[in-house]
Amino acid sequence: MAAEKEPLSGMFETMSEMREKYLSFDGAKKIAAWYIDTNEKIANQMLDFQASATAWAKETPLAPIFEAQHEFGKKMVERSAEAARSLWRLN
Repeated sequence: MAAEKEPLSGMFETMSEMREKYLSFDGAKKIAAWYIDTNEKIANQMLDFQASATAWAKETPLAPIFEAQHEFGKKMVERSAEAARSLWRLN
């Protein structure tokens, strides 16, 4: 009978460790930092893809519009990530 309870107690120890690691405020901050960093990276990659997809317009009157969109997007991503980090006090 005692052998049957050992795996169950191990599971609760693991759940306790996970709770301490991820459900604490510090754990939430770690998850938030990872989430912000990951999404900032993805957003910048998408903006870079957009810039490469509109490279055909370099010699056209549309070039300044695409460049302005790209710069505006970069600033929005940077400011949004900065605001999120500030909110979570990650800086």
